[in-house]
Amino acid sequence: MDLIFCYHYATIFSLATVIYPYQQKGVQLTSEQIEMILNGCRLNQRHAQKELYRMYYGYAMSIALRYSSNYDNAVEMVNDAFLKIYRDLKNFVPRYDNIVASFTAWLKQVVICACIDHIRKYNKKEMMTSVDPEQVVVADERETAEQMLQHKEIIKCIQQLSPAYRAAFNLYVIEGFSHAEIADKLNISESTSKSNLHKARQNLQQLVKKSNIISYERTL
Repeated sequence: MDLIFCYHYATIFSLATVIYPYQQKGVQLTSEQIEMILNGCRLNQRHAQKELYRMYYGYAMSIALRYSSNYDNAVEMVNDAFLKIYRDLKNFVPRYDNIVASFTAWLKQVVICACIDHIRKYNKKEMMTSVDPEQVVVADERETAEQMLQHKEIIKCIQQLSPAYRAAFNLYVIEGFSHAEIADKLNISESTSKSNLHKARQNLQQLVKKSNIISYERTL
């Protein structure tokens, strides 16, 4: 028997509360409402910008908290993201009929990019950290758990990872990017991305054990 920490996104976090927090609070945006808010933001209307910020702040924070080491850094990431959103909103084009879902997906990518920019700006040297690829055995990164773990406790553990490991974990396991895509985003090699993910898994497993969060066993 071997103790395995399993952390596919759907099993670590409650998707209903982490990915779409505004829906949990009973706030339902219609296509007309979001279109009106976005048009106002394009015209630099303060009330529209404040409304967009209010509606999506919780969602953006749920992303930033996974990339930051603390709440203050997450707030900075979110604020940077919203500045980019207001600035680049003119370039937003809905990819499908549901404009709310389309905008949410676009906003998510902007927030992730803002988080990455923050990490690269303040942790440039550490992002290059890696272990010997020959010693890395990357085993089933996407395996699922039998039960869902409490997302708040997991987030606390993720925040304790180094910036390099935290970025690799979030981008690969949670966001679903390939190692080639991660290497491009972080300006590192694919082998560095793989080894950072490997070390992130090891460190996170130890942090989970210390936090007394339920772990899982798997027969090898």
